[in-house]
Amino acid sequence: MTLKEFKRNAAAYGANLDHWPRSARVDALSLLDASGEARDALADAAITDMVLDAASSPSVSARREARVYDRIAECLTRRVVPEFVPWFLSRPPFRAAPLAGFLASMAVVGFLSYSQGLITFEKTSPPSLSGVMIVSYLGDTR
Repeated sequence: MTLKEFKRNAAAYGANLDHWPRSARVDALSLLDASGEARDALADAAITDMVLDAASSPSVSARREARVYDRIAECLTRRVVPEFVPWFLSRPPFRAAPLAGFLASMAVVGFLSYSQGLITFEKTSPPSLSGVMIVSYLGDTR
């Protein structure tokens, strides 16, 4: 086993060799006997394991945790569903009539705005001969 493989296993499985794959344990023990750098890597993994173990232990007592869960369950049982729910928050089946009405009204407003001249589009004219030559020379299509 190389030192790089040893460090990779130490990072993945921790400092406890019992958690390592069986095939790597014997090689790891022989490398630990021969290399001080491997012992340092295993010590670093032990420190990392200790920090992770300390971080994963709860800082709240079990009694307080149970009280919080009980209060959450109590709030959920008292939850009241309102009688009126807006159409955009409704659950399936989705009612399509309000959406269709909105889209139809927007289409009418757009058509009336264009027909009254509130919205105008720029008219395009065919390019002149020089414009055609420049455009075709540059390879640009308009």
